[in-house]
Amino acid sequence: MGLLELFNSYDKKKRRSHFKNLFAVARADEVVCREEMDLVASLAQKFQMSTPEVTHILRNPDDGDLVMPKTPLERMEHLYDLVGVMLADGRIDEREVFLCQSLAAKMGFREGITGPMIGEMMEYAKSGIAPEIAIERLLKKYT
Repeated sequence: MGLLELFNSYDKKKRRSHFKNLFAVARADEVVCREEMDLVASLAQKFQMSTPEVTHILRNPDDGDLVMPKTPLERMEHLYDLVGVMLADGRIDEREVFLCQSLAAKMGFREGITGPMIGEMMEYAKSGIAPEIAIERLLKKYT
């Protein structure tokens, strides 16, 4: 396998893993609403995932390895997407918050900061601050 194939393979696994996490947040409260599915579907398009890939994950959400992003920017972007799915239906369920905090800890964020950081993410998203600006601010503060 060449270097480019290896990179593409890792990148594809990372995108699938992220999509799987997004869907996990959507179903954490046991109700996947239309707004959550629409957001998850739009992110699947952004990740250039095929319909069969998406269908497989939706039908088998526990399949596959968990691949965590490597850079602080990627970790923050992934977490911001997860928080976006959590907020999509206008209801914040404690199971969704817990899952986001757990995934943040798995990504390497210190456990003591996951709660405040996710709280700030929610405030930025609710206030309409552009994700790029919010992520830049969060990176400065929490990494």
